[in-house]
Amino acid sequence: FTRGSDLASLEARRANRVAMLLFFSLLIHNFPEGLAVAASALESDQLGMTVTVGIMIHNIPEGIAIAIPCLKARPDSPWLSFILASVSGLAEPAGAFVSLIFLRGVERRQTGGSVVQEGDAIGGEGALENVLAFVAGIMITVSFLELFPEAKRHAEKSGWKAYYAGLVAGFIVMIATEFGMSL
Repeated sequence: FTRGSDLASLEARRANRVAMLLFFSLLIHNFPEGLAVAASALESDQLGMTVTVGIMIHNIPEGIAIAIPCLKARPDSPWLSFILASVSGLAEPAGAFVSLIFLRGVERRQTGGSVVQEGDAIGGEGALENVLAFVAGIMITVSFLELFPEAKRHAEKSGWKAYYAGLVAGFIVMIATEFGMSL
């Protein structure tokens, strides 16, 4: 079913191709998000909640992005759409699990205003910061090399208003999340 060779129309095969491309790319994309959620939650409750809420907000459209083309290709199989959207999200707990294994034994404690890291994490001293930096690098790279160019291509065809509105809305949501969690 991944190739769509069982589908009769060209339009259904194209929709199936888009659904499978999105499924596999979001499956891979979600793994580092799990790393970020677990590592940030170990860093602090506030950072963990901020990252979790930010990722949760954008996971809803990701699932929809998989389900819609799958439904278009196979309208008689709504459960396939549900399963593909759900399975793509399971890469996040897998990433969190890997992050927790990598960072096992790391404990943080406050001592007179400074944070001291204790334990025998696989990564040693600074393991938490290294995981967060690794994930941030992946997400920034994906944003600049894939997401922004794709959004610009669509903006050139349909107008720049939605492009700039999306940038501003995303910025406002993340700032509001950060400030909301710090109260």
